[in-house]
Amino acid sequence: MKNKLNLFAVVLIFLVLYVFLLGVRPLIMPDEVRYVEIPREMLADGDFVTPRLNGLRYFEKPIMGYWLIAGAIRAFGENNFAARFIPAVSTGLSALIVLLLTAKITGRREIGAYAAGCFLLMPLVFIVGTFCTLDAAFSLFITATVASFYCAIEGYLEKNRVKCLSWLVATGAAAGCAFMVKGFLAFALPVMAALPWLIWEKRWKAIFTLPWLPFAVALLVIAPWAILIHRAQPDFWRYFVIEEHFSRFFGGAEAEHPHGPHFFVVTLLWGAAEWFLLLPAIAAGIRKTGIRGEKLSWFRFLIFWFAGPFILLSASSGKLPTYILPCFPPLAIVIAVGLFRYFEDHSDGRGKLFDVPLKVFCGAALIAGPVALVVLGYVLPHYFEFSIYGKAESWKFIVMGCAFVLVLAGGVAAFASKDPRRKLLCFLVTVFPIFVSSFFLVPQSVYDARCISEFLEECRDEITPDTLIIAHGSNVHAVCYAYHRKDLVMNVPGELEYGLTYPEAADREVVDCNVRAFVAKHPDKKIVMFFPANRYYPHKAKNLLPPAIFEKKSIPSDPESREADGLVFARFQ
Repeated sequence: MKNKLNLFAVVLIFLVLYVFLLGVRPLIMPDEVRYVEIPREMLADGDFVTPRLNGLRYFEKPIMGYWLIAGAIRAFGENNFAARFIPAVSTGLSALIVLLLTAKITGRREIGAYAAGCFLLMPLVFIVGTFCTLDAAFSLFITATVASFYCAIEGYLEKNRVKCLSWLVATGAAAGCAFMVKGFLAFALPVMAALPWLIWEKRWKAIFTLPWLPFAVALLVIAPWAILIHRAQPDFWRYFVIEEHFSRFFGGAEAEHPHGPHFFVVTLLWGAAEWFLLLPAIAAGIRKTGIRGEKLSWFRFLIFWFAGPFILLSASSGKLPTYILPCFPPLAIVIAVGLFRYFEDHSDGRGKLFDVPLKVFCGAALIAGPVALVVLGYVLPHYFEFSIYGKAESWKFIVMGCAFVLVLAGGVAAFASKDPRRKLLCFLVTVFPIFVSSFFLVPQSVYDARCISEFLEECRDEITPDTLIIAHGSNVHAVCYAYHRKDLVMNVPGELEYGLTYPEAADREVVDCNVRAFVAKHPDKKIVMFFPANRYYPHKAKNLLPPAIFEKKSIPSDPESREADGLVFARFQ
């Protein structure tokens, strides 16, 4: 019954956070709109080989992630739910793998259910799983690759040839899919997870004999599209390997998103934030579990699964928080194993290493929660004339207050309960309202600056099929998606710069000083521009732009200066 209760809690967490509320937030630019616009253009053009954005070649990623999102769009239509469906399902399937693998290696389904719940309630997992990017799908296939290889090793050690070969085939298929989503990390991360473990276990024969079948299967998965894209776009592999892999990994300060080796340590701290609150109990449970002995090979495997990819990714010059998502499945399993092992020695539920941090947290929340509400709702607007929420958003303080009460109640129930399993389940319930409320607590000012779909809809009457549209690189994705266009002229190309190197794209860029000439060159055309307000008004002051016959701001209250946050729509003729 208790196992069923834990499983029910996990399913409920997934359905509420990753299904029912998936379409609540508008799409955020540029990332979310980029990863839904490329599949939209793919469906519109019928070209399922070459990724394109604004009609230009876009070679940053392979094709499979776009295929999956295109399938969701075909099934559910062009909406926020469809855009985020694949990341959400990928996260759910990753949690399922965590559940099944944990139950298999520990022999206890309740630990598997708790590990899956822990995984789903990690902040980084939640963020990536409810936003339209390719990272959740990539992490799913990496998780499937590593978990399948572990099962293959089990079959190898049991001398069960059929089991070993079947799981090796699954390993290769998952690795091939991971490559088709994001590239060569699909091979590097599993190798960094499994190879050190095999060396530690002195499985020398396995090291030299087992990888060949998965590698061959992965090549079979990759080969059809790899050949098609080479024939259609001969420069794809050069650009993808050199620019998207070597330049990012070894580029130093010139790499895209350069950060130091400490970056992922900080990401880990907030990415699994609430679980570090229980670190004393987790550490005690891990210490009692130990890492020595033949029967604990699976625990050493989890450690290497986390540490190997984490170290490799930390060595890269270019870093984004989402890159270490594949490290979170083993982390969730270790956390669940540590907590359950800790309470094996505290069956009466009186575990100080669990209760004391939770009591400190509840005490701090009891003070900090009301103070935060007073500061945000009264002090800042009254004394500093600054408000996170506008007058129409006062209901968000009610949501915040309700979430605070539920969190506090769950925390009290967690340390007051005498049943260890109920204590752990109550902790899941404690953090759950935080994640639910996050869908509704984002200030409207953030949406005004980063979500322009409503503003683009307001400007739709000004756009006809033959209207020439000039857009800044950061807005191109959203404008293309809103108006189903792929012929925008770009003022600043940004990430689409490579696509402009082809001869057919020669007229698709116009720099600031040439906007006047571009308008004069098309006297019979209706020409409009979408531009960030903090750049539009300084350009206008320097007379770099022609006089507009009509202007509209996405945030009317913003100043007409470099301090503006929104978007400007301007019609020149």
